[in-house]
Amino acid sequence: MEASPDPPRGDAWTTRGFTDFSNKTYTKPYTRISPYLVGILLAYFLNKRKQNKSPKLNTVTLLLGWIVASSITLACVFGLYDRQQTLIEACFYNSLSRTCFACGVAWVIFVCVSGQGGVVNSILSWKVWIPLSRLTYCAYLVHPLVLEHSFLSIRRMFEYSHITMILYVLGLEFLSYIVALITSLLFESPVVRLEKIIRNQFKSS
Repeated sequence: MEASPDPPRGDAWTTRGFTDFSNKTYTKPYTRISPYLVGILLAYFLNKRKQNKSPKLNTVTLLLGWIVASSITLACVFGLYDRQQTLIEACFYNSLSRTCFACGVAWVIFVCVSGQGGVVNSILSWKVWIPLSRLTYCAYLVHPLVLEHSFLSIRRMFEYSHITMILYVLGLEFLSYIVALITSLLFESPVVRLEKIIRNQFKSS
């Protein structure tokens, strides 16, 4: 989601203008590197805590952490709702929203790994998520193809509504996981299996 202070004008309405805008603000890897850096820092911090055998967080710190993390992530998701941003606000949102959202997710990972996730950890550790978790990265890789095919196949305008968008999003998510399952069975699983066979051969020798 990108914040925009004004509606697009002129060349921004054309396919070339939208492609250039998307390439500069969405596709370039450096515009999305901050969540990866947050993940790397979190892994380093967790490893240091494990080495130093750091104690668990007290109740006050845990509560404050949940409040701050929840506020940040909810603001990133719903901060643009029914609001017209100024240029400065849009710049700050586009620059910091991904980093802040990643920090909120990092907090959830941190407390769950530390054994203080409570109900959240129980939900995220539910065994029903295991098959989907194995397809998540593959779905991440193939979902742009599903989105592009869906968008390019639209031949007429459709009436916007919350129900329409919910069904549209759920349908695209379902198709993405179906394509990910097929891709995983055809390519990922055979390679993983072959890798295990080769590794076992080296261990036995």
